Amino acid sequence: MKFRWNLDTAAGSILGFLAVLVSLVVLFGAYAGVRVSTNLPGDGVIAPFQTIKLTFSEAVDFEMASSLISVDPVLDGYLEWIDARTVQFVPIRPFELDTVYKMTLNPDVVTAAGRELKKGYVREFTVRDPLVVYLVTDAEQSSLWVMDLKKNPPRRLTDESTKVISFDAARTGEFIIFTAANTQGGVDLWRVSRAGNDASLLLDCGRDRCTTPVISPDTLRIAYSREASGPTPDLPFGSPRIWLLDLQGGRNDPLYEDQQILGYNPAWSPDSNRLASFDGLTDRINMIDLKQKKQYVFESNTGGPIAWSPDSNQMLFTNVEQTENGLRTQVRFVDIALNESQTLLGANDDSDYSYYSLAWSPLEQKALLGFRAGKDEPSQILWLFNPAMLEGIVIANQKDYTYNSPQWDPWGNAILFQQFKLRGVFNPEIGLWQPGFSEPLLLNQGLMPQWLP
Repeated sequence: MKFRWNLDTAAGSILGFLAVLVSLVVLFGAYAGVRVSTNLPGDGVIAPFQTIKLTFSEAVDFEMASSLISVDPVLDGYLEWIDARTVQFVPIRPFELDTVYKMTLNPDVVTAAGRELKKGYVREFTVRDPLVVYLVTDAEQSSLWVMDLKKNPPRRLTDESTKVISFDAARTGEFIIFTAANTQGGVDLWRVSRAGNDASLLLDCGRDRCTTPVISPDTLRIAYSREASGPTPDLPFGSPRIWLLDLQGGRNDPLYEDQQILGYNPAWSPDSNRLASFDGLTDRINMIDLKQKKQYVFESNTGGPIAWSPDSNQMLFTNVEQTENGLRTQVRFVDIALNESQTLLGANDDSDYSYYSLAWSPLEQKALLGFRAGKDEPSQILWLFNPAMLEGIVIANQKDYTYNSPQWDPWGNAILFQQFKLRGVFNPEIGLWQPGFSEPLLLNQGLMPQWLP
């Protein structure tokens, strides 16, 4: 009987202690209020398109909490609520280099029940310097390398055992998709991070050839060209068609249900809603609006690059047409929103300037065009111009050099490109131009340079 009394007493004491403990927790929680944490790194250095996430310790009112959040200096972007506790700031334009930003969450009531964020939140952050990723090929390797613009030694991202064929860098700068041949005679898709040395197979294409991968600007999908293998290894591959690979769900399907629509060199619009590709059999560019499920067709027989305007509503591409002066390469302009098209350049040229390389800046008023320097000149120069005014300046025109494949940085300022010397040993180089340069700066030897922001 005495033993039972002691157990009952002990149980009562424990329950009493727990009740007190719960009361203290509730009291402390009420005193401390709602808390918040963020995904900003400890060193405060972020990517140009970093999505900044705020997580509250409990569910909050969307409107109340949103009104307390600010970024200074102000940047184009929007708040997106993931759930009742989590909101993220999504930048539309990249955070600027050499700028100290401050994210502030002011203390105030954040729930309908009157719960407060009693302690405000302030974090400063800056943007990391961009890198350049490129391909190095020689007798021993075909590997991806990266370098910075501060003359530090380059470093290898992929090892010598994997022979890289082509690649594309994500707009976020966090990863790269590349292609490599497999043992079955096909070409697979691989992925490697910004840090490197962690390459992994992303899509086993078996005996098919999966080539020219392009990552959507929102980094959710990959568009690539796929050539189906023949019934036996000795038979030729099928015609290229565009496929889409979902990086989150893993779904992998042809872009078009109609198998007669061929495609190569896909090009995403900046908003990730439209996708264009070249059909070499019918000499046309096929474009699809993935949101509206609407298809467009534009005549083009060059297979050259497609350049999108920053707002995703306009395109530049090239086409060769017969004129009264003979065959002329022309630069075509299409306004999708207005359903209008016109020839910008080439209709009245006295000779064929072989317009080819095109790249529209993230800024509306700047674009790049490559064309032949003169009637009897084999080299191509690069022209920086305003698409609306057709006025500009030549930025790359060194004697005995030719230039192609221009790439704008996220801010519409610096330009990367491939350059070749026409005489002597073949030795591809990486060039850089930005305002203030009288001629391009040679960065390194290498192929297909791209920005890795």
